[in-house]
Amino acid sequence: MSEDGSNEIIIKGGSCELYFDHDVFTQDTVNLKKRSHATKNIKQILISGDEEFADHDTGEHSTRFTGTIRIIYN
Repeated sequence: MSEDGSNEIIIKGGSCELYFDHDVFTQDTVNLKKRSHATKNIKQILISGDEEFADHDTGEHSTRFTGTIRIIYN
C-alpha cells in the first residue's frame, strides 16, 4: 500500500488521516466538500491494523462497489 494516495484512497484511524491524489479526484464546483472522478470505481477494500477488527480483504468486486462507507468522527 502506498502512503501517497496514488491509485488508492487511504483512511487511517486514530487521528483520522486521509490520503488520496487531489489531482485525480477534483473538487466539485457546487459542493466544495466533495471530490470525485467520473470514471474511477472502487474495486477492493482492505481493512487492517486494528485488533478489534481482524485483518480483512473483501476481495476484488466483479464490477464496482456501489455501497456507502460512512465514517463518524468528532
